[in-house]
Amino acid sequence: MIEARDVAHRYGDVVVVDGVDLRVPAGGTVGLVGPNGSGKTTLLRTLYGSLQPAAGRVELDGTDIGEVPRKELARQVAVVVQEHSGDLPMRVADLVLLGRLPHQGLSSRPSTHDRDVATAALRRVGALHLATREYAGLSGGEKQRVLIARALTQEAEHLLLDEPTNHLDIRYQHEVLDLVATLPTSVVVVLHDLNLAARYCDHLVLLEAGRVVAQGTPDEVLVPEVLEPVYEVEVRRIELDGELHLLFRKAPTRIDVRKSA
Repeated sequence: MIEARDVAHRYGDVVVVDGVDLRVPAGGTVGLVGPNGSGKTTLLRTLYGSLQPAAGRVELDGTDIGEVPRKELARQVAVVVQEHSGDLPMRVADLVLLGRLPHQGLSSRPSTHDRDVATAALRRVGALHLATREYAGLSGGEKQRVLIARALTQEAEHLLLDEPTNHLDIRYQHEVLDLVATLPTSVVVVLHDLNLAARYCDHLVLLEAGRVVAQGTPDEVLVPEVLEPVYEVEVRRIELDGELHLLFRKAPTRIDVRKSA
């Protein structure tokens, strides 16, 4: 379990995460949502130990994440970040195999099992046909699927993803999120698209200016009275074929009483 306790982070004098409490259970998909600049990516980076919180602590199974050895952390937490290098001089198959490093010794070579795990991961994300291609020559969407395959190859208990649907067309947005939502791991995913969050997340954390505005099931969080002050748009909520959908319209100029108080 990953747990954040009163976590805060700042860049200089600017507080970007402010007093966040969050529990990521052993299974299910937690979505971090909110407007640009709300602290989603910074919170995610704090959850996997890339950033040290200015206050509070993040625990992995009860241990401060900063005290977990790096190799052990990589066995338990796999990460797909939004920014990636476009010029890695590697074949896709070799890049995905890097996900097995936490399970190997210093002088180990990839085993048959390692290669089978990597092949299965590429197949699951619809990228097996890219195995012999150079990573640098792939499109943005293809690179994203390969990076997700590398994370799956780690076989970690927790998978953390920052905007995994970036650069993907609609078909692959749904395929990738359907995949991660059905994995036997806990998943934390940063998403901008609230309709995707509604469909594929079990639990949502809505952030605004670094603070948690609401958290709960999509049915509890994705309601107009919660979303409209945060996004400053009019929100209409509809049910279609048993699924929740949100429609948005630019709101007329108005004063947000909560923000001006």
